Amino acid sequence: MSKGAILFFAFFLFFSGCSTRMTVQPTSPLPSIKPLYYPDEYFSGIPVEEKVAEIAEKVEKKEEKAEKHEVSHLTAAPMPAEVPKESLSLPDITVSNLFLKQKRRLFATLTNIGTAPFPMESGGLSLFVDGRLEKSYALKSLSDHGLLKPQESITLSTPFSLFGRHEVEVRVDTQVEQRELDKENNQLKKILEGLPIGPDIVIRDFHLTEDLELSIILSNNGEADLRKGVTFRIRIYLNDRKISDFEHFISEELKAHSGNIYTLSPPYRVSIKGISMVRVSLAPKLRSDDIRLENNILERRFIIFPFQIGAQGREQFSFFVPSPPLRGEEPSEKIRMEVRWEGSSTPLKFSFGGSEDSRVLLDISGMSPLKVEWPIPAGETQRESHWRVSVTNPIENRVEGHLIIQHP
Repeated sequence: MSKGAILFFAFFLFFSGCSTRMTVQPTSPLPSIKPLYYPDEYFSGIPVEEKVAEIAEKVEKKEEKAEKHEVSHLTAAPMPAEVPKESLSLPDITVSNLFLKQKRRLFATLTNIGTAPFPMESGGLSLFVDGRLEKSYALKSLSDHGLLKPQESITLSTPFSLFGRHEVEVRVDTQVEQRELDKENNQLKKILEGLPIGPDIVIRDFHLTEDLELSIILSNNGEADLRKGVTFRIRIYLNDRKISDFEHFISEELKAHSGNIYTLSPPYRVSIKGISMVRVSLAPKLRSDDIRLENNILERRFIIFPFQIGAQGREQFSFFVPSPPLRGEEPSEKIRMEVRWEGSSTPLKFSFGGSEDSRVLLDISGMSPLKVEWPIPAGETQRESHWRVSVTNPIENRVEGHLIIQHP
């Protein structure tokens, strides 16, 4: 290429570059950015970042309150408080005791520990022995008590007899509509031991022979006969002094339920005279021959008056007898009086009276011997009652004999 062409081309490039050139000014540095404060933020001095977090927290709390407010009408109403048992006026029957009387008869004591009377006609008594139902009774059949008041107790006698050792449970069953403070305490369990079936030998009485010598009378109160050949040991005390101790071989069978009596005499004679306290005890050689030992002692006081009454004469005697203590339903003690004299064909008159007044309680006549039993008025212990006895001879002949008094 010629020089002229090259120069032309270079000039062209230069000219094109000048015509299209743009001026670009350099970028100035960015101004420093300071934190932006709102009026309340500025005066509080809290940065925006912390304030934003605080605002967000407040918004969340407001939303929670709004939600609670929206569902408040759906919240379940509180349940009414349960009425305490103490404020209810209801009965509460319990079985407070179980025991045996006469060694076999079952008794149950019921107590109302509630705050309202318990109607006896609304309940029944169920009796279990070793977990097995034995008997059921209506309470009204065991007692005529209408209402059992709060804190009141009643003892019921049942017709049930227990033989041997067993677990006894008594429950009080009440009607469904009969409300109580607590129905879980209506029963009681107890181990009780009744007398087994067997002979029960008792000293039934004392007897004086014609020579005023002591004889002992036995009987069998048990449910089983006592076989012949059983040996008993017998001790005799006279005025608290032991005067005889011997073994006796039963020579005949003693029938159950006091079917017969058995009389024995000591091997050495025991004479009674004047005022004498006689005590006799009896013990079997084998325990099975007598199931009840506590009734094997008998104690009696004898008062013996000798008399000699002339033709159509009269003799009077007086003595004191201690009053026995009150024993509830048990029969009262009795005083025994006997007049003996020689001559069975000769009649005598016998009269006696008490200390409360001078009147005669009994006046009888007859042949020898004349025997009388009379109940002793029970009262305070250590108190004595005064008795008067008279014997009258209505015939022309002289009479000799004895007045025999016997009492507990």
